[in-house]
Amino acid sequence: MQYQLISQQADLEAYLATLAQVPLAIDTEFVRTRTYYPQLGLFQIFDGHQLALLDPLTLDLSPLWERLGQDGQVSILHAAGEDLELIQHQAGHLPNRVHDTQLATAFLGYGVSVGFGALAKDFLGVELVKDQARTDWLARPLTERQLEYAAADVLYLMPLYDTVMAKLHESGKFAWFEEECQNHCARRSQASDPYQAYLEIINGWQLGRRELAILRELAAWRQKEAARRDLALNFVVKELHLFKVAERRPTSLRELNELELSPIEIKIHGKRLLDIVASAQQSDPEGWPEPIRRLVDYPQYKAELKRIKALVEEKAKASNIPPELVASKKTIHQYFTWSWRMSAEERARGPKPMLLQGWRHELVGHLLAQ
Repeated sequence: MQYQLISQQADLEAYLATLAQVPLAIDTEFVRTRTYYPQLGLFQIFDGHQLALLDPLTLDLSPLWERLGQDGQVSILHAAGEDLELIQHQAGHLPNRVHDTQLATAFLGYGVSVGFGALAKDFLGVELVKDQARTDWLARPLTERQLEYAAADVLYLMPLYDTVMAKLHESGKFAWFEEECQNHCARRSQASDPYQAYLEIINGWQLGRRELAILRELAAWRQKEAARRDLALNFVVKELHLFKVAERRPTSLRELNELELSPIEIKIHGKRLLDIVASAQQSDPEGWPEPIRRLVDYPQYKAELKRIKALVEEKAKASNIPPELVASKKTIHQYFTWSWRMSAEERARGPKPMLLQGWRHELVGHLLAQ
């Protein structure tokens, strides 16, 4: 297997200057254990002729991000979610156009999360050895086996892409695929609102408005603190501990300790947690969140979920695509939230749910009101 390992800035500049004006197969190897953001350990890129492995520990990758952001440049990835998150964080923007082969094969009737190895075997007859998946990609030097493993991911991604795109055009679903890739990128580029993070805390629905006001401030603080320190959320304060603090409203370090927070959480953040509790309780009750009503508590939930799932399965089968691609349970819940929880003014002001947009609306969404 031929590849170039690039660790010098001049070599990177020379490589990028000779890249063909074609779709580029790219991949990343990263580590994410205790950090908020993935830590890039290696970047792989292939234009069909020249394959390079870029060492981000020694390189300034700004020229690479600029190339991927050029108008019309297609970046080919497989299961692009975390790669896009990494690029967004490192580059400050996403590639100009993304084509995800995992999404493409889903539109051809495969599952929604088929691995690259399985597709390489089915489409190309290539058996990839995935024995380096748990490598510490930040360690140096990387072994020849590790480098070959990383190179294979883009070497075979290019012919897989060519084969899958031909079938996708034949199927008549290429426009759906491109729209879905754009949707994925749009969601990745949207910054999450820290003050909505409390809605993701398990059992938040059990709390009253005062406690939810505390939880909202605690969850927002934790998210901002995690991003500032590049530390995974639960390595700041565990989610369950946030809930306990909001529920019990402690006023002293002794009371915090009684909630069974870890000693390190109390040592580093105890005073801050108490300040947040006190401040939230003193805030204007008019601004406290409304109680969280679970979707399952709406009387029409079970019947509507069953009806929409049946409709989705019928239309997905007719189009030879997985029902989960059309509408996962999360997608259906997003539609319920929009329909049941939002006022007419809120619905008019904000974006429509995924089921009422684009190809999903064409396939299923236009039938939901019937």
